[in-house]
Amino acid sequence: MKFNNFVDSFDIGVPVGLAYNQWTTYDQWPNFMKKTERAELDADQGKVKFKGQVFWSHREWETTIKEQIPNKRIVWDSAGPKGHISGAVTFHSLEEDLTRIVVVLEYYPQGFFEKTANMWRAANRRMRLEIKFFIRQVMRDAILHPEDFEGYRAEIHDKEIVRSHEDVMEEERQAEEESEGEQPEEGGEEEQQAEGEEQPEAGTETEPEEEEGEEEEEPEPAEQQGRTR
Repeated sequence: MKFNNFVDSFDIGVPVGLAYNQWTTYDQWPNFMKKTERAELDADQGKVKFKGQVFWSHREWETTIKEQIPNKRIVWDSAGPKGHISGAVTFHSLEEDLTRIVVVLEYYPQGFFEKTANMWRAANRRMRLEIKFFIRQVMRDAILHPEDFEGYRAEIHDKEIVRSHEDVMEEERQAEEESEGEQPEEGGEEEQQAEGEEQPEAGTETEPEEEEGEEEEEPEPAEQQGRTR
């Protein structure tokens, strides 16, 4: 069976967590991807059901997430009556506000329209166009309202959910609180040092420091010296 390879990468000016959350907010894909009509996530099973358009036909397929590590990578298999897709997407933090996303797909068409489109590499062009729509969505909406994109942050290995979305979110929240608690407040060290210095009690006078060296005695007058002789 002939298949089509697709490999592409793109950089986007947001933190890696926000890019990941937007990608995994599947139910919003139809809002900005032109050929995706419906996307439904089953968070308990780690599966996503899609419905999309191929030329004049409408196709449905189910995606099973094989491996998922939040903010790192997602690997999946998609199967439908007219073909299947194996794919992976990885997220790489280049800087605090710069993320590189790499997409790899293997597309196995089976339907007449799918095979015809594959001959002309239409799937590759469509995928690149959908990625542009994704970038536009992130820069136009997600970057302005990051709190609206929680994403799907379950950890999955060998198609099994080892940590649920809620468990991961709770652990990340606790880690963030602990990190904030460990950071000293500005000026805190200086204040502690100032408090540690001994200060004189109220109402007590401090003795002036003795001048270095004793004062030399003044010589007696000559008259007094004569009388004493």
